[in-house]
Amino acid sequence: MNNINWLQVVAALIGGGAAGAIITAIITTYRARRQPIGRRIDIVPVFRQSNDSRSLRAKIAIAHENKINTFENLFLAEVQIVNRGNSDLQEFLFGVTLGKEDRCIFVETLAPDRHHNNIQTTVVTPQNPQREIDFKLSPFNRGDSYSLKMYVVIPEAQMEPQEIKLGSPSPVKFIDMPTIRELLSNAVLSIGPIRIGIE
Repeated sequence: MNNINWLQVVAALIGGGAAGAIITAIITTYRARRQPIGRRIDIVPVFRQSNDSRSLRAKIAIAHENKINTFENLFLAEVQIVNRGNSDLQEFLFGVTLGKEDRCIFVETLAPDRHHNNIQTTVVTPQNPQREIDFKLSPFNRGDSYSLKMYVVIPEAQMEPQEIKLGSPSPVKFIDMPTIRELLSNAVLSIGPIRIGIE
């Protein structure tokens, strides 16, 4: 009994308990963090008026419910969101907000399969364009991906739609999802005077 080094035993007990408490605190903090939601927004011009005032002026006609609406321009905003967090969500509410003068005239919602629902809760039509559109996804499990296509019109003075923002009442943070090409285009390898990058 006299050969036991009590100092080492006490140090081992305290160290082991402290290490366990630190690991538990790290895991708890990781699980309680705001869930990351991946987002990708691609804007494709469908019909854009020329900025040259001497050119011909044209308009695009959209038929909806036996009514014809004409617009100076039309853009397609393709939005994709992915649950990148560690929690499965039975229901996820989020909204899309366009620029100050930009308006959405139609939305096409896409769900990954018949067991997932992508419900648009704001009515949007060419006769009733909206700047703020809300959606409800159910379920929104880890790794689930939903898409929607928004047809956007902008004022004559603008050449491109303003920034499209996503928001949610849930404790989440939206993070960008760049493509491999975009990631590589930002990467530059420097070796002495030589710089290698992808254009």
